Amino acid sequence: MKFSIRTATRLLALFILSSCLFWWWFSGAEMGWTKTYVTTPATDEITGIVYEVKQEKFVPGLDFVVGGTGLSFTIFAASFLFSRKPHQFKKP
Repeated sequence: MKFSIRTATRLLALFILSSCLFWWWFSGAEMGWTKTYVTTPATDEITGIVYEVKQEKFVPGLDFVVGGTGLSFTIFAASFLFSRKPHQFKKP
């Protein structure tokens, strides 16, 4: 199967876009900025007071989606700089 550089560049852009979206979706799909910790409620056993506990967890936000989308569209736009025909190499 022979691909032109144009097609390979477009496939790379598609791979970057899809992997960025899948990673964001399956890591928590935070609709805001990226979070490096998550707060969870906990209850004190003796007094019954509810308090929040911070846990270290990386949750990518929309800034990663926008960055990945921008990178993939830039690579896709750069694919127009290459020719449509597959490159032929001459064997010696």
